[in-house]
Amino acid sequence: MEVRPIGIVRCSVNETSRGNWAEVESRVEIDPVHSGGLRGLAEFSHVIVVFFLDRVPPFDPGTQLLRKPRGRDALPAVGVFAQRTRFRPNPIGITAVKLLGIEGNTLRVRGLDALDGTPVLDIKPYMPPFDGPADAKMPEWVGHFIEGYF
Repeated sequence: MEVRPIGIVRCSVNETSRGNWAEVESRVEIDPVHSGGLRGLAEFSHVIVVFFLDRVPPFDPGTQLLRKPRGRDALPAVGVFAQRTRFRPNPIGITAVKLLGIEGNTLRVRGLDALDGTPVLDIKPYMPPFDGPADAKMPEWVGHFIEGYF
């Protein structure tokens, strides 16, 4: 399997945060060889950014396969695949963000929870019929998990 970055994140956040990503504005600088792929993307209000969590330590199944979300004792322990934690067997991040504009080969976005210098693997348009099913449900603890995150 081979995966190569198509771009890089530029923002003011250089170290892992425990929340408040909603107001972070970032630039996603796409490699000029891929800039033609941005045609038509400006017509969307939101995009999905797929990125490589390059500064996350290697996954430790003994401590990270089952854990309490964000280390909160009041929340139930759940598996890694039931969480949006950065500690994953394959350190891939996926976030839907507000597209503020495109200038040349650079996207301006808001709400991307990626550090400055993070490699970007892909960009996709956010399409509610595909990405936001109307009948989606979540466990009650998720409401406690996202307090202060956005």
